Amino acid sequence: MADIEKRIARKIDKAILQFGMLKENDHVLIGLSGGKDSLVLAYHLARKAASGRYPVPFTAEAVHVRTDFTTYPVGDDFLEIVRGWGLKVTVIDVSVKKRLKKGYKLNCWWCSTQRRLELVKYAEKSGAAKIALGHHLDDILETFLMNMSTKGEMSAMLPVMSYDKYPQTIIRPLAWIHEEEIEVFVKNQGLESFTCTCPWDTRSPRRTARKALEALSAGRPGVKDSMFRALANPIDRYLPVIVSERL
Repeated sequence: MADIEKRIARKIDKAILQFGMLKENDHVLIGLSGGKDSLVLAYHLARKAASGRYPVPFTAEAVHVRTDFTTYPVGDDFLEIVRGWGLKVTVIDVSVKKRLKKGYKLNCWWCSTQRRLELVKYAEKSGAAKIALGHHLDDILETFLMNMSTKGEMSAMLPVMSYDKYPQTIIRPLAWIHEEEIEVFVKNQGLESFTCTCPWDTRSPRRTARKALEALSAGRPGVKDSMFRALANPIDRYLPVIVSERL
């Protein structure tokens, strides 16, 4: 096993065990977008589920939600690749455009909620307790910077998130993994990457947050890990408290 594969496998183990992502015999539904992140997630969870000796035994399958904006520059062979890893793969076709209510505009957030809804509905049918998404460390930190700068709040993607309306739990096993590590792994494995090409993606404020994160961490590999740890380590004494909204 190559060093990068071992490193990613260990970091996934760290996230699963550190954040208590799994319970014994959980059935995990993997959200398979076809991009590099979800492919890495599917590859490693497939191996861990099939190993027969994982510390927390679980089963897994994958679901690909195909929308109006889904394009495959080099074909959809990734579906067969993932099936070759021993995972059942289901494809669900969804017309996001037709679901848009009159007077509303499409955006990345709304599109993602529609895809997430389909994952939840399928999870209920398949008996999956957990839905695994391919968000990595950079995604989490970008969300933190984006929410802080646009919403004025300190919040981020959670490694483990429970729904208020649904019994399923979202887990993010790639929480400790840097995007650069994913890129190296995909290249080493010869896997093709598929990305969203819809026009709304180019307008996302996430791109601005990504540039800010790159500037903060440039040339300093430990910065992102420190920032992630900081999210779980607030020092209340040194954070401001607003006692009145009146000017």
